Amino acid sequence: MTNTTFDFSTFMDASKKAFAPAARFNELALQGFERAARQQFAFAGEVLEFSLQQMQLAITAKDFNDLTAKQIELATQFAEKATQRSQDLVKLSTEQQAQMSKWFDQTVTETTKTAKKAA
Repeated sequence: MTNTTFDFSTFMDASKKAFAPAARFNELALQGFERAARQQFAFAGEVLEFSLQQMQLAITAKDFNDLTAKQIELATQFAEKATQRSQDLVKLSTEQQAQMSKWFDQTVTETTKTAKKAA
């Protein structure tokens, strides 16, 4: 019976190299998700604050005209914040797409080089 020694470190190195692109993809995906989640959480806080301000207006308004004027003012401020959040989300999405495209191009290039060496 032949006794061959198994080089475990070579196996581990090969495994790390094989899974490195997937690990990087997961890292990028998680970063994008976290950034989007943080932004959505902040927007939810703004919506809650807007709702509370609207309820407070109903209590503190002197008359209907005063209530309407203050509601318009609050709604305008909220719309500006919401517009800014939307623009930020589009920017975030564009940045994430650029990072993923860069990762994909690098991975394809590296995989092609490795395949050519093996062939």
